Amino acid sequence: MTRKIALGSAPLQEPREPTTEDAADTNSADRRPLADRVLALLDAVAGAGQPMAVKDIAEKLALPKPTAHRLIAMLEERGFLARPIDGRLVTVGPKLRTLALNTLRSSLAQAPSHARLRALSLELGETCNIGVLEGGDVVYLDRVEVENWPLRLEFGVGSRVPLHCTAMGKLFLAFLPDLPRRRLLECLPLPRMAAATLCDPALFRAELDSIAACGHSFDDEEYMPGVFCAAVPIRDGAGRMIAALAVQAPKVRLSRESVADRLPVLHRAASDMAHALGIDTAPAEPALSP
Repeated sequence: MTRKIALGSAPLQEPREPTTEDAADTNSADRRPLADRVLALLDAVAGAGQPMAVKDIAEKLALPKPTAHRLIAMLEERGFLARPIDGRLVTVGPKLRTLALNTLRSSLAQAPSHARLRALSLELGETCNIGVLEGGDVVYLDRVEVENWPLRLEFGVGSRVPLHCTAMGKLFLAFLPDLPRRRLLECLPLPRMAAATLCDPALFRAELDSIAACGHSFDDEEYMPGVFCAAVPIRDGAGRMIAALAVQAPKVRLSRESVADRLPVLHRAASDMAHALGIDTAPAEPALSP
């Protein structure tokens, strides 16, 4: 069930190290160390939530445009930044995504967050997962499985599941900014994984709009027959979704009709999980509706 995605091809050429003249550039008043500029640039691009133009990066960081171009080229060669197909914008690269993923994995390996996930599983009496968006899949970062799980599922930390037919995947799609979501949906395949998989693009977009409005998502036997899943977002202080928290159970124990009383518990756990990860939570919780 686990699928592999290649992150790169041929080895990268070692780029020229910036010289003192590069660091000073044309703006002699900007004497920030190179490391500070690089970290600020990565933080700006990763935090933007969508690809950025070089001029916008330069303005945001008060960098001369030649310096911004050189730093971006250096980070692009190393795989920390990348350019979409049109080549005019800058976004996160595979190495930066891997770094973020490994950072979250390390954070989740700490006792407080995993203990909170285990407590949630015990409270709900069902299997609970945490996942993040990576490439074109959701990657499981942590999982606590109940002993009375009647189905053998080959899931574990690091497993990948599709976006279009899983509760966590649809949640990530629903909360993507408009432009990245539109571009992703233009090329996202909607293969039928089960009888209930939603494969019609128009209906699928309508469901994503509904998910964005209510703040949670369901997988009602859309990925695996007999399995129901509900997911809510884990957000940072700016309200951006950084991970998904989900409960997963056999359809005979959990369904659209019986999940309503579990949703407030999931939202509270998502807020607690953000605190356990050292992340400030969003100021308001989204409205709930089954």
